[in-house]
Amino acid sequence: MKKSEAAKLLGHAAAFDNRTVGEVDATAWASALHDVPFDDDATAAVARYYGTPPERPGERLWIQPHHVKSHRLAIRQERLGTTLPGYVAPAELETGAEFIARRKQQIDAVASGLAPARPVLLKGGMSRQLYDGLTAHGWQGLDDERGLAAVGRTMVTASGKTVDPARVVRRQSGPLIVECPQCAAPIGRPCKTLRNRVHGARRLAASGEAPAPRESVEVAEARRAGYLARLAEQARRDALVQFAERAQYAGDLAQLAEQAQRWQSEAAA
Repeated sequence: MKKSEAAKLLGHAAAFDNRTVGEVDATAWASALHDVPFDDDATAAVARYYGTPPERPGERLWIQPHHVKSHRLAIRQERLGTTLPGYVAPAELETGAEFIARRKQQIDAVASGLAPARPVLLKGGMSRQLYDGLTAHGWQGLDDERGLAAVGRTMVTASGKTVDPARVVRRQSGPLIVECPQCAAPIGRPCKTLRNRVHGARRLAASGEAPAPRESVEVAEARRAGYLARLAEQARRDALVQFAERAQYAGDLAQLAEQAQRWQSEAAA
């Protein structure tokens, strides 16, 4: 926004709050709104600010540059909607740079109100496995007043039975189709391990095999004591071997010393 444009924007604000607009004010606002163009959305942001009642009744409204930015952004986002508009591709092939430039122009045109928003049409639907699993428990499709809100929650069937569709309809394969019996990780979520690996008990449960029963405290302590005893015995054996090797080495040194002494005596004689 240029200095002259900022002065015009301040003129719109002065119509609401009777402020005086000078050259210094225009310079300061142009600096604060250097990345905001002077367009209909900017003036609409001023009107929206003064058209909204203050938080505290009787409080005097006094617009600032950040109010213009936030309200202008809100106006443009309302035109875009909750999702970005679908991309309108050209008839000819385009490069990556051309796509980025054209995509930016299309989004800006929709946000400015120059082009209608064309939402992306989602194709397909729920998987056949999910649909069959839900309908088998009383779900009546998209026309049901519960709709897809039942997915992920408990659902009451026609017979009055309460079921959880997330537990009835699972993935076709893999260990994540069951809750982990070791760390209680829910269906579809990885096990709570340092490396995000799947616990063996969960793999067995997913394959229909019963996991091995957990050891009692007494059995675990006995197995640990036996393991420590074996380690101690191995350490004792290693120490004996090392002592024998050192003794043999000392004996060899003594023999060498004795042999050297004899050679010295012979040489002296």
